[in-house]
Parts: sequence; structure tokens; C-alpha cells
Amino acid sequence: MKIIRSFIAALAAAASLGAGAGQYSDLWWNPQESGWGVNVVQQLETAFVTLFVYGPDGSPTWYVAPEAHVIAYGSGGLPLFEGALYSTRGPWHGGPFDPASVQAYPVGRVSLEVLAKDRMRVHYTTGSVAQVKEVVRQTWQPSLLAANYTGQFVLRQAPLSGPPYGSLEYQADVLAHFAEEGFMRVDDALGRRCEYRGPWAQRGKLLSFSGSYTCTSGDSPAGTFEMADVEVSDHGVTGYLRTSSATLKEFGRFAAVRR
Repeated sequence: MKIIRSFIAALAAAASLGAGAGQYSDLWWNPQESGWGVNVVQQLETAFVTLFVYGPDGSPTWYVAPEAHVIAYGSGGLPLFEGALYSTRGPWHGGPFDPASVQAYPVGRVSLEVLAKDRMRVHYTTGSVAQVKEVVRQTWQPSLLAANYTGQFVLRQAPLSGPPYGSLEYQADVLAHFAEEGFMRVDDALGRRCEYRGPWAQRGKLLSFSGSYTCTSGDSPAGTFEMADVEVSDHGVTGYLRTSSATLKEFGRFAAVRR
């Protein structure tokens, strides 16, 4: 149990990082311009960015920014990544690989202006060409989330109008199921059961969930909720929870490991 608690604490700490490792790792595209896109693979405050676009003759063209660093944080702690953009050449994939023939040519710069967790604006230059495009996360298949978890919740508490006055931390057994409707049941160490129901949506690797909830006891036995930045892996789930009842607001993060 001590090992599980330590792992849950580590998940919660990772979820609290502003530009945490892999938070913006995904395939991004513009649904009105299907055929090109942006790959982002992020580790902490550095991202490897790939643009797959087309040249003047319509041929497929790739540009890469191997080190796009966070250079600033904007409203809400959303990052701005920037780095040098390159065109590359290398050995034919059907023959032996010769590392000496790999060459990278600087062609411009790229910036990723994060507008929301599921939306960003891409600024890039290649020679005399400058482009600004808005992209969103691309989704192929919703996360398969129908499992039992052991989790930890850390929530700030506040009246409907006024500053937070305290925190509520508790462990819980969590049952989550997302199909036509989202459902999450939380049996916490305080002896209460809360059930969350409502519509949900998948955007890239992030899931959002909102609706109404009821609890068997506590200061806020019923109200509305929003779960954002919910990310599911083979090992667990993390996310941000915000609730509102007739008298109380709660907001904070949760992390849970799969049983």
C-alpha cells in the first residue's frame, strides 16, 4: 500500500506541472485542411516538432525542429515553444543506412503558441514563406476507460464567492466507465460515495467530462462538475476536477492507479 501511495503522489505531482512532460505530445491538425499536420513530442520544457506539409510542386515535404524550448508562459500558464526549423536529407530507406549522409539545413523558425489544452497556433517560416495556422488535437479512437482504480484527490475548497479557505485530501476507490454517457463512482476514505454522470468528449489524448454529481454525505452533497485534462494510460488516470454546489466550490487534481 505504501508503494501505491507513493506512486499516486508522483502522478499527482506530475499532473501539477505547468508544461509537464508530454502534456502537449500529440498529433495536431486543422480539420478544414486535412492532409497536413504537426507532430509534437514533448519532454518537460523541450519539444521535438515535425511539420508534414507540401512543396511548391505538391510533393510531400518534412520540416523538423528538434529543440523547441518553452521561452515564455502566457495567460493561465500556457507555454510558448520556439526553435530553429530544419529541412533534412539522408540515405534511401531501401538501402544500408549511412549516418554520414544525414544532413540538416536550417530553413527558418517555428513557434507553438498554446491557446488551450487542445488548441494551439503554429507560426513558422521557411525561407521567404511565413505561415500562421491554428490546429487542434487529432482523435482516432476514444480512450478505453472502464476499470477500477485506487486514487488520491487533492481539492481546494471555497465559498461560492470568496477566496479558498482550505484543502480536502482523501484516498478513494474509483470506478470509471465511458460509453454513451460518462460515469464515475468514487468511494472515499471519508465514508461517502459520490457519483458523477454526464456527457464526455475526447480530443487527442485528453478527455473532458462534465455534468451533475450526487454524494451520500458531506458539505456539498449535490451539484455540477467539470473534469478536464483527463489522461488515461495503461497504468492509471490523472485529471483536474471542479465542482460547484449550492454553498461550496471545490477544485483540484486527482490521480489514480489501475488495479
